Amino acid sequence: MKYKRNKIFMEFRKLQSGILVCTDVMARGIDIPEVNWVLQYDPPSNASAFVHRCGRTARIGHGGSALVFLLPMEEAYINFLAINQKCPLQEMSLQRNTVDLLPKLRAMALADRAVFEKGMKAFVSFVQAYAKHECSLIFRLKDLDFAGLARGFALLRMPRMPELKGKQFPDFVPVDIDTDTIPFKDKIREKQRQKLLEQKRKERTENEGRRKFIKNKAWSKQKAKKERKKKMNAKRKKDEGSDIDDEDMEELLNDTRLLKKFKKGKITEEEFEKGLLTSTKRTVRLTESGVSDSEEDS
Repeated sequence: MKYKRNKIFMEFRKLQSGILVCTDVMARGIDIPEVNWVLQYDPPSNASAFVHRCGRTARIGHGGSALVFLLPMEEAYINFLAINQKCPLQEMSLQRNTVDLLPKLRAMALADRAVFEKGMKAFVSFVQAYAKHECSLIFRLKDLDFAGLARGFALLRMPRMPELKGKQFPDFVPVDIDTDTIPFKDKIREKQRQKLLEQKRKERTENEGRRKFIKNKAWSKQKAKKERKKKMNAKRKKDEGSDIDDEDMEELLNDTRLLKKFKKGKITEEEFEKGLLTSTKRTVRLTESGVSDSEEDS
């Protein structure tokens, strides 16, 4: 990486004119003469880095200018730099005859997944850096216009990230296509992507089948458990009521036998009534003593 960076740096120095896109790594210790402009797309997270950025121009007696872009809600940063870094700023008037390049950038993102993904990553990086800015009283994430920012990055849809969770963006209109269908122009990268997509589809299908099997298995076990519980409750109720049922049944059978004998004339009415009374007393006596009919007979 260091060799590649040095190579780019040397090639840039040999150019008659050009634009070098770089990070704060270039803000210190790098001397390129005759740099006319330093454009800061967003303020650095550290105020001292602002001065070092500006210091890349107007070196060794040469003239130069530095420009920083600020949103209306960030204008307090101007006074902050004047006090904290002794660095006064002057407002630059906007040019009205600018060309709107955003439609072209969105078309590029639709045509090449590499452009689409770079835009998404840049948006996420910007938002996360904004949330961690040193001057959090000035650069407040809650005041950021996410919809406008997404349009500025030529996004086709909003990325999924914690900072956007639960938020709605009526001012941002995503493209009406499945962004997973956007291919890489690089055929090798696209082939690898399709391979990964197919692998994910298989894993998703397998996981869905596994979840369904587990769900059905759990349902079957739960059903069997309910059936066992139902049978146990029925058996318990039967066991609890078995003694009473047997006594009632024995008394009923005795009464039935006596009634049949009385109807056939084998016993008199007096004997019938006496038999009923004897049967009732016998049942009560056996119940109180806890002796069964079989025990008494023996």
